[in-house]
Amino acid sequence: MIRICFLLSFLCCISATADFSFVDFPETLKKKTAQFKQNDNLEEWIYYMLDYVYEQPLTRIAVLNEIDNWAWRKPKNEDERAAWLDMLTAQGYYLMYEGNILPSIETYEEAYRFYNTAPFPGTDILEYILKPLGNNYTRLGDYERAAFIHTKALEIARKEGNVRQIAGVYNNLAVVFQMQDMFTDAIRSGLAGLQYAPANSSIAGLLHSSLADVYLKAGKIDSAAMSAAQAVKILRQPGILKEENAPYWLSSALQMSGDVAFSQHRYKEAQGFFKEGWKVMESHYAGARKREKARLLEKSGRIALHLKEKTDDFDKAIHLLIPEKLAGGTWPHENQLYGEFMLADALEGKADALVQSGKLKDALTGYMLIFSIERSLRREFFSRATRLLHQKQSHTLAEKAMNTAFQLWEQSGDQQYAFTMLDIMEKSKAQVLLEEQQFNMQNSQLQVKDSLLDRQRKLQQAIAYYDREKALTGKAGGDRTELAYALSQIQLQIKRKYPDFFEPVNPSPLFVPSLPGKDLPPGLIVKNFFAGTDHLYIIDLQKQGILSIKRLPDAAKKLDSIHQFVTRFFHNGPQAMQNDPLAYYKQGYQIWRWLWNDTIAGNKYLLVPDGGLGYLPFDALPTDSVYNRDLGKWPFLLKKAATGLAYSMQTWLQQQQQSGGKTNGMTGFFISKATEGIELPAVQQEFEAVSHAAKGNYYQNEKATLAAFREQLGKNGILHLSTHASLEGAQQLPAIQLADGPFFLFELYARKFQPGLIMLSACRTGQGMLAEGEGIISLAREFSASGATGIVAGLWNVHDATVARLTGNFYQQLPAAESPMMALHDAKKAWLEDKDTKQQLKLPYYWAALTYIGHHHAVILERPEEERNYLKWIGAGGALIILILLLRYSRR
Repeated sequence: MIRICFLLSFLCCISATADFSFVDFPETLKKKTAQFKQNDNLEEWIYYMLDYVYEQPLTRIAVLNEIDNWAWRKPKNEDERAAWLDMLTAQGYYLMYEGNILPSIETYEEAYRFYNTAPFPGTDILEYILKPLGNNYTRLGDYERAAFIHTKALEIARKEGNVRQIAGVYNNLAVVFQMQDMFTDAIRSGLAGLQYAPANSSIAGLLHSSLADVYLKAGKIDSAAMSAAQAVKILRQPGILKEENAPYWLSSALQMSGDVAFSQHRYKEAQGFFKEGWKVMESHYAGARKREKARLLEKSGRIALHLKEKTDDFDKAIHLLIPEKLAGGTWPHENQLYGEFMLADALEGKADALVQSGKLKDALTGYMLIFSIERSLRREFFSRATRLLHQKQSHTLAEKAMNTAFQLWEQSGDQQYAFTMLDIMEKSKAQVLLEEQQFNMQNSQLQVKDSLLDRQRKLQQAIAYYDREKALTGKAGGDRTELAYALSQIQLQIKRKYPDFFEPVNPSPLFVPSLPGKDLPPGLIVKNFFAGTDHLYIIDLQKQGILSIKRLPDAAKKLDSIHQFVTRFFHNGPQAMQNDPLAYYKQGYQIWRWLWNDTIAGNKYLLVPDGGLGYLPFDALPTDSVYNRDLGKWPFLLKKAATGLAYSMQTWLQQQQQSGGKTNGMTGFFISKATEGIELPAVQQEFEAVSHAAKGNYYQNEKATLAAFREQLGKNGILHLSTHASLEGAQQLPAIQLADGPFFLFELYARKFQPGLIMLSACRTGQGMLAEGEGIISLAREFSASGATGIVAGLWNVHDATVARLTGNFYQQLPAAESPMMALHDAKKAWLEDKDTKQQLKLPYYWAALTYIGHHHAVILERPEEERNYLKWIGAGGALIILILLLRYSRR
């Protein structure tokens, strides 16, 4: 590690990477390295090569990155391992220094794995592996892995008693928490770091700068201003600037001062801070720290945009991150892009500037390129929480792109922009779900015996156990983060070992003018929604093309009105609807007019909601302004069209292609009273209705255990669950209650099964946390992610007796129906048309909870043995009657 310090002294003069194939190696190096190789002296060979790089790092970085490939064997003893680790950490640092975050992460991860296989004394893994690796995860936006690595670093720093290192790690944790909007934890970490940092030291300046960022994001502007000023004051000291990394930290503090000034509308002052930060970076890191310099340019460009001034700062930032000539002219070509948030921000800034100058077509090109960067980044995130966070953040970009595409379509009438809008709608929702579907499908195709796959499965089971215990007890297991990080590393190795099974998810070209809606069944209309802050977009599409495009103003107000409607009349129980059906009717009709514009173009709809629209029971909306006291005469959308749901067009297409409608029997779980639960007497009625409609394996009450449920997952084509469902723990995690405990949604993750249909007749199985830009994280969604191709789920606390009858009717309709969507639709219509149904039970609260999500194929249902025998006797009797009649006729 001492040699790394020697290497770092040359970093200020590094600018570009040379191609090692053109390096003219001196004869002395060739002879010396050949001698080392002949003597099998790997340690000295590595250090001799490193020394050669250190002499002229400006032109020899590529040589450094190839040393491990040129080595004739792997290290065998401790000294060789130390040399090899020095080489790996040097490679990781240089890649990071040049802004190549993903390759740098891979190299540091390799170094960490290498060290952990056989740790050896005298290795400062805190300084040379954990800190840079954790910071790289933060730069990438992978906050769960960043927090894990920094926590490991903190343990080591405390054990060593190194107060400066403790302070530095607390700073890194503060940044990780702040990036996840966990401001209380971020402030606590920053203040803890200041307790360890020596007064007026560079690390104290860094902590004040990080705290300023936290305070600013938390809306504490005055505290942010004081912390930023203190950071600049400390880091400007002449003695401090001579310390390693201090100039970089000063530049960050100046950037923070600029951010604070911008928030206080002191724009010229903010621009001055950004320019000073740029000068510091240029004077101390000429040709390097490109990512950090691009950030300063992007912020300076933002001020110019605000002041409506022309600027080339965004172009300069893009050029720093893509030094080669832009293949697309104004914009880089897609194959020049890579996973880097700073690049996405620079492209977005340039696109915003083009919108401001009226160049909408060029701006739209830029916005669409950013989606490619975000897709690349999501593939690198291990944690679902991190992927969901970034998908949420991309929704703002999607709204800008939608507004731009709509204006171009409105101005030109060119259908190209209409299909671009559909493409943006797809990119802005359920992308995490799509990737999980793809991953689980690819994972299930690996029909090989492999220790890596076995290790992956065991780690997933262990993590599910810890998550389950936390949900039940509120206590987090200490080993959970360790297991999660180990799983992330195992999955990386699996992807490298089986690359053909884990190609990037490239969305199918659903929306091209030459073949619009080519994958849609005939007669099906897709109504796709995009819920922005300013506008609500609605596009109707069928196999032949786009039917209509609508943009509604005041989106935030309309969405809030819909939220209040759903909460009042559905989520809070039936009382409001019973007490004031007229209010429900009027509000429901207004919502229908917003979403349908008084036009029903067909009798089958696939609805792709966005945001809070996912909670809305569409088929319960009245379609006429005339109110009738007779509920049986209410003109529900249900009576005019069948509706099914999809998380996105791509996820629906995945389900449509995976399902052929064939099933392999049926399995049902029926619990009238779970542990410490409430008695559900209607469950027995539901069991009788289902078991009479379909042959299968059924588990009731005490036999419906967690073990039985886990064993049956994936064994049969139809899975029926009739029990309690609830939101458990502080995180309100959806769970199905079985006889001996809850089954949580995360226990489905990575399970290998593809049932053709799942009936979740329990309460709130379609309800859950709303993840903006992704959809509702419900039990139904988890079954979809794990491979289910069709799901019936409840949006709120279902009325047990009603659902028992609806479920029985559904299975009676299913064999003759063209799809489960139509079977559910027909069952609901039969409920409303049944004269024996009480007037009150025709209110939508009682029958509209169940919704269908998934494929549109027919499902084959095996009838019970006694029914088949009964049908045989009827058939035989009919044949006998016909025979008798024929005999009588022949005698005449």
